[in-house]
Amino acid sequence: MKTRVNYTILFIMLFNSSIVAGLGLRDTINHSMIYATGVGMIFLIGAVFSSIKEAKRKEEVQRPRIN
Repeated sequence: MKTRVNYTILFIMLFNSSIVAGLGLRDTINHSMIYATGVGMIFLIGAVFSSIKEAKRKEEVQRPRIN
């Protein structure tokens, strides 16, 4: 049985964890919030791309096939 992974949710969870890590490390690493925000933005861009790809896939599945 093949399960589909929802990459949009995965990228959003990675974004949240990077922000939490930046907040947790702000007293030990200089500029950790800036780094965490930068990494988080990369994860958000990944979430947008995976969401667009999934929407295109669903649109093609619903479109009637004319041969």
